[in-house]
Amino acid sequence: MKQKKIPLWGKLGIAAGVVLLIGAAAFFLVQGKLNRISRVDQESAGQNQSAEEDLDINGMKDKEVINILLIGQDRREGQTRQRSDSMILCSINKARKKIILTSIMRDLYVPIPGYSDNRINAAYQFGGMPLLDQVIEESLGVHVDGNVEVDFEGFVTSMAALGNLEIELSQAEADYMNRNGDGVEQPDPEGNPWNLKAGVNSLSPSQLLAYSRIRYVGNSDWERTERQRRVLMAAFEKAKKQGLTGMLALADQVFPNLTTDMTNGQILRLLYTVLASGITEVESYRIPAEGTYTNETLKIGMEVLVPDLEENSRMLQEWIYGET
Repeated sequence: MKQKKIPLWGKLGIAAGVVLLIGAAAFFLVQGKLNRISRVDQESAGQNQSAEEDLDINGMKDKEVINILLIGQDRREGQTRQRSDSMILCSINKARKKIILTSIMRDLYVPIPGYSDNRINAAYQFGGMPLLDQVIEESLGVHVDGNVEVDFEGFVTSMAALGNLEIELSQAEADYMNRNGDGVEQPDPEGNPWNLKAGVNSLSPSQLLAYSRIRYVGNSDWERTERQRRVLMAAFEKAKKQGLTGMLALADQVFPNLTTDMTNGQILRLLYTVLASGITEVESYRIPAEGTYTNETLKIGMEVLVPDLEENSRMLQEWIYGET
């Protein structure tokens, strides 16, 4: 019996159906992984919108730039929201094909709406992501599009999924970590000490956390923020080599350790932007910039960095958006 041929329109319809089925399966697969990320409880965020702006700084928005604030929280098991131990503004510039990482020093002394002037890391404890974003926009003139937060335990678990990272240590850094571990439990089950050397070391997740938290080697918190950005850049370089299968497996391990105020749709657009823009370059900066602040001790004994906010705002916008 002669087999009936399928007409061209029928073949196209079958092909379209297969593509739709594959697309739907991929969509639900990715959605399922994104649903493993914790979401912010907006009702308890504590945002205060009532205060008027004291500075003549306008928050910049640009459709070619996405600003995501990465928040490392100094929270231990059993604790509620604490001050933000680290704040890194991750700016994805699609036009320039760059990621710009800018550390915001936690001792930066700024106005906090609804509260007295304080260190910027207090804003997160007072009002969570919304208040911290508001402070950054009003003080530094940059709009924050979304936030991602991780605590110490989540950082170690996330790094464990990615594996060891190659990081170059100075002799002072290696000696300090071998002696102290900076309060991080060393992973050897028999309690053997770390044996890190000057030069490139393959750092374990616990060692990466200890490295990111060093404050007493070099120029205190200034070099500490450089170390944090160095870890992020090394993690980015390793992650982008994983391929699709590796990235999906990585997501299973990393996503449950994160908390965000972004929707699944926003995260998907963000991931697509990074992958489709062909971003290969990462730049690194710090606020306040050199020569734009003074070290001061307040009457209550608090040591702070008092910045020239307008100059820091101008420089930050130039780094992120280009010429301003």
